[in-house]
Amino acid sequence: MKIVSNSSPLIALAKIGKLNILRDDIVIPKAVFDEITKPEKEYVKELYEWGKDKIIEVKNRKAVEYLELMIDGGEAETIVLAEELNADAVLIDDLKARKIATLRGLNIIGTIGVLLDAKERGFINEVKPLLEELMKRKIRISKELYNHALELAHEVER
Repeated sequence: MKIVSNSSPLIALAKIGKLNILRDDIVIPKAVFDEITKPEKEYVKELYEWGKDKIIEVKNRKAVEYLELMIDGGEAETIVLAEELNADAVLIDDLKARKIATLRGLNIIGTIGVLLDAKERGFINEVKPLLEELMKRKIRISKELYNHALELAHEVER
């Protein structure tokens, strides 16, 4: 399984100390690596170490330039690289970028999907405390999404 990631899920997971739950087959475009390793970014050291060997250059610059009319450079490169690699999915949280990726026939995973996958694989025991920690760290999660994630994780109290 090959997954191409955008920056926001990586930053969110770094904020809660859970980059280690990501699958080994995740790659990132150069624009994403540059974004997550800006000196002023929090967790730059962890993100640099995690991502330095996962960078792949996007070949189709015209496609990236076209998408950059609608979304940021990291999201554009993520989508184009996923197409170039025939990736199984893109790891992306931004709603507009998710819609564009879906329209282009890509499968979408978000930060919460990564947490659910990690629980299913036995890397974490519970999703709820991590969702709480994400929200504490200023990661926006709607009440509906929060409740749906707990349902999927079988962590709803009855």
